[in-house]
Amino acid sequence: MIAVVALSSLAVKAVEDETFDVYLMIGQSNMAGRGEFEERDTIESVNGVYLLDEEGKAVEATAPFNRYSTIRKDISLQGYSPANKFSELMHTRTGRKVLIVSNAKGGSSIDHWQPGDNHAFLNEAIRRTRQAMKLGRLKGIAWHQGETNIQKGIAGYVEKFKVMINALRDSLAVGDVPVVIGQVGQWGWAPAEDIRRFNDSVVPKISREVKNCRFVFSDGLARRYRDKERDPHFGRKAQIELGRRYADAMTELTAPIFVTKYKDNKKGAVSFTFDDGETP
Repeated sequence: MIAVVALSSLAVKAVEDETFDVYLMIGQSNMAGRGEFEERDTIESVNGVYLLDEEGKAVEATAPFNRYSTIRKDISLQGYSPANKFSELMHTRTGRKVLIVSNAKGGSSIDHWQPGDNHAFLNEAIRRTRQAMKLGRLKGIAWHQGETNIQKGIAGYVEKFKVMINALRDSLAVGDVPVVIGQVGQWGWAPAEDIRRFNDSVVPKISREVKNCRFVFSDGLARRYRDKERDPHFGRKAQIELGRRYADAMTELTAPIFVTKYKDNKKGAVSFTFDDGETP
């Protein structure tokens, strides 16, 4: 009987080890991705990373990551997103398979993401995340949105965000699952005062008032089009760096201590020495 129990325990552990770490990535166009592609992005899959497709299955991840969003704009508008580098780093750091649920839509405001029967954006995020949770555990939520509200008004944004994130957490029964949010681009796509108010007041306030939440800075991140200052979209290099910053913040929330592996997932040895200061 003891032998049977031991074998059963090992079997259960093996099954658990094969499940995914799930991350929900939502918001508007910069989360959907508007960065320019390189040809390899659409051909070569990201090692250890998968996307939730329209049937609720995990498929190898190639750009654009927001291709399976059920609320997205035309597929031709979907570009390189922070999800690309984010997911690659989360897999590298944990050694776990990563499943991305990308369900963002360009131009959406915080009002589109409020709970309610007629608000498909939040409902679809919940529905698709539930599908993904059949394949693994939800480890975190990444949110990047604000450009539309800066242009239309940010009054009540913090409270609306809290309503949205509470609805997500409650509907998915995930407690205070980690949340990472990001600042918007800092160039002149909107009045500088409005951008600063959102980045330096609204975003930090959310991270203080929402449990288990961090935010990432957009300092030094450049726009995609040099000749279109009024365009709010990050370019490819900025999206890569943004994804790195999201991964750093998420890692802090989900695994405060981790060991970086060698290239190709090889193991490394670390030795510690001690000198007591005494001479022989």
